[in-house]
Amino acid sequence: MAAVASITLNDAATTPVAHVFNPIGPDTNGVWWWEETGVALATLGNYRISAALTRAPNPAPGSNSSDRVNRVKVTLHLPTLETLGTNDQGLTPPPTIAYICRATGGEYILPDRSSLRNRQDLQKMNYELQNNSQIKAMICDLANVY
Repeated sequence: MAAVASITLNDAATTPVAHVFNPIGPDTNGVWWWEETGVALATLGNYRISAALTRAPNPAPGSNSSDRVNRVKVTLHLPTLETLGTNDQGLTPPPTIAYICRATGGEYILPDRSSLRNRQDLQKMNYELQNNSQIKAMICDLANVY
């Protein structure tokens, strides 16, 4: 078992900013979450990391090794917020999520609206995430975080 700890990832700025993701625990599906907290973002816009380990099922009579597959899915979520106009009373509404850049291992989901900087941050931070000791333990040792 790997102990859960914070994960620090640098973005792609000229002078990189370190983003610290604190563990917030598993959700009801057993997916572990880390969230960047303590920054000037609403909870809605916090950067997040999700990681899930699905172990191979117990072998059944007649099964072979092709039936036994372990899966690790690690996703980096980088939302971008926007505030849309004002309401009828002239008040600024709370921000909403405009789009979310995501990277799942080697798959990148890049909305058309994303900026070059959004894509640079996603690529660099995902690269660092794949080299994090906790994530490597999940992939290499099939060790879940607790």
